Amino acid sequence: MNVFSAMVAIAAILGVVAIARYWAESRRYSAVDRKQIEKIESELRERIETLERIVTDQRELLRRQIDEL
Repeated sequence: MNVFSAMVAIAAILGVVAIARYWAESRRYSAVDRKQIEKIESELRERIETLERIVTDQRELLRRQIDEL
């Protein structure tokens, strides 16, 4: 085996180790973490919907809704 082949083998091994480490880290999230992520996602979706409404509504309707808040 020459030096170039050894370098390629080492790079391949390091790549496989990095992929395995990433896969193991991604599997660590528990159901609780997923529930928290889903809760945050739903809150963000509600905020986006509100912003979309603000951007697309007519001025007078928007003023009334802001005053109601």
